[in-house]
Amino acid sequence: MALADRDPVLRIPFWRNVKTIGILAQIVFVAVIALGVFVLVTNTLNALGRANLPADFSWLGSRAGIPIAETPIPYTPNDPYWRALLIGFLNTLKIAGIGVILASLIGIAVGVMRLASNWLVRSIATVYIELLRNIPLAVQIVFWYTAVLLPIPPRINNPIEIPGGLYLSNVGLAFPFLYPTYRFGAWVPWLVLAVVVAVVGVVWRRRLAQRSERPVRVWPLPLVALAAIAAGGYYVASLDRTLPDGLAVDFTIDRGRGVVYRDLDGNGVRGPRDPLMPFASTIVRIAEAELTASTQNITESGQLVRSTFRFPMILERNVEAAVVDFGDPEEAAERGFAIHFTRFPSRGVVYVDRDGDGEFTPGEESDAETGIGYGGVRLVMTVVGYERHIVADRDGQVRTPAFSPSGTVRSAEVAPALNPFSVFGGAAAAESRDDIVPLEADVELLPAGPLVLSRVHVPVSSYEGGMRLTVNYLALLLALVVYTSAFIGEIVRGGIQAVAKGQREAALALGLSPSQTFSLVVFPQALRIVLPPVISQYLNLTKNSSLAPLAGYGELFVIATIVQNQTGASVPVALLLIASYLLISFVFAFVLNIVNDRLALVER
Repeated sequence: MALADRDPVLRIPFWRNVKTIGILAQIVFVAVIALGVFVLVTNTLNALGRANLPADFSWLGSRAGIPIAETPIPYTPNDPYWRALLIGFLNTLKIAGIGVILASLIGIAVGVMRLASNWLVRSIATVYIELLRNIPLAVQIVFWYTAVLLPIPPRINNPIEIPGGLYLSNVGLAFPFLYPTYRFGAWVPWLVLAVVVAVVGVVWRRRLAQRSERPVRVWPLPLVALAAIAAGGYYVASLDRTLPDGLAVDFTIDRGRGVVYRDLDGNGVRGPRDPLMPFASTIVRIAEAELTASTQNITESGQLVRSTFRFPMILERNVEAAVVDFGDPEEAAERGFAIHFTRFPSRGVVYVDRDGDGEFTPGEESDAETGIGYGGVRLVMTVVGYERHIVADRDGQVRTPAFSPSGTVRSAEVAPALNPFSVFGGAAAAESRDDIVPLEADVELLPAGPLVLSRVHVPVSSYEGGMRLTVNYLALLLALVVYTSAFIGEIVRGGIQAVAKGQREAALALGLSPSQTFSLVVFPQALRIVLPPVISQYLNLTKNSSLAPLAGYGELFVIATIVQNQTGASVPVALLLIASYLLISFVFAFVLNIVNDRLALVER
């Protein structure tokens, strides 16, 4: 009865319940936010509708009409807007991917140099960091583009040749590169098998290490298996030396242009539906032909170059014989002209041998009274037995110099057997003639393996073959790399100094050398401290690539701005930009955070 007579429990009204009030407050807050977004979107759509501007993404399929210099994938101005934006996105990744690698390597090196015992090394690193990270990035981009890469390298018809087949000029850097051929698909299954075997090998080696409780080298054996299977598969895929059915070449020798294609209908004529064959391997042979050039007085690499002539780049190994002479030998003899080669047979200067020593002396390439060079002097190069291996580009295009039939340019007979400018002497030179030699080219298609090495050549006034990086790309890349590496270097220095001094002393006490102490003890521990702030620098580098307009590089922001101006779709384009940069940032953060978790110390 005592329990029955007890007063019932008093319930707190909901308007006085703190928990209930908190939930209601959150619901009201979310509703207000949703209402604000709704009003904002509605007003934006109404404003765009009144201005007759697109508010959706229906314009993505329209013709872009935007010329883009650097295109990682095939693209023409007739392609739609979405493909132009995709090109910009890939160009941004091209900058970010390579930039992150280079900035990391330089930043680590500079950060270690900051702590070197050598005063000079330490001072160089300090000046590098303090100078570069305090100069605005926009200023550095303009400096690299306008003050270094545009005026300093020579012109495209006189590139700097770097060992390894690299060429540098005022249009950019070019180097040999491997490209996939029509046989690449036969190699893909072997690559997949190699990756699967390598993954299984890594898992097996790790489990072996856990069971044996002994240190086991996990990676060497799987990597060897990966390389062996991939190499074996490449050999097997290369055994088939047959060319694809209908493979043909349409080559116009007087224009120096050709295209490799598949003649599907077998009529021997390239039609609109015949597909192009990218990266096909060819050999172009020309029995005898001529090239012409005229001397010029030009400013190059900050200095005046007088009386210089430059033919398209012809290498001595590409011809059986080469003869260079004046277009009008009689006039050249009257004026006392002679030829001096800076690189036979393509480059040189015309001069007057005033001192009579039979050799070129600096100053003889200009008139003694006026100081003006001998411009406009025509020269003719006759080549015999031209042969060059050329890999078609991704559009199936094959380029050579625009040769002329032998005998059409010369105005007087020249005796090649007595010509001192023959690369192989008189015995190898062709007999002089006034009649026109018909210009013919023999283009042979070669079988190829899954990959083909494309080398760089300069047939006219641009790089062909290999991989080409424009001045715009190099300027933006260099500015981003040196700017970001300065910040990474300071982060690395702080991470190394954060490692306890006792760790170094313990390693040295165990008999490790200073280099072993750094690489095995100090740096691995510093890496755990360094990685989180370095991730932020990687993201900054990616987002700073939006300053590409200062270098004229066509990355995502540049192309999106052009698309916005053409279509008027400012809001949709802005949303695409935001989504693209967020996607790149999330991918970087996701991958690097996994690496950071793997490097973190395991604590109890």
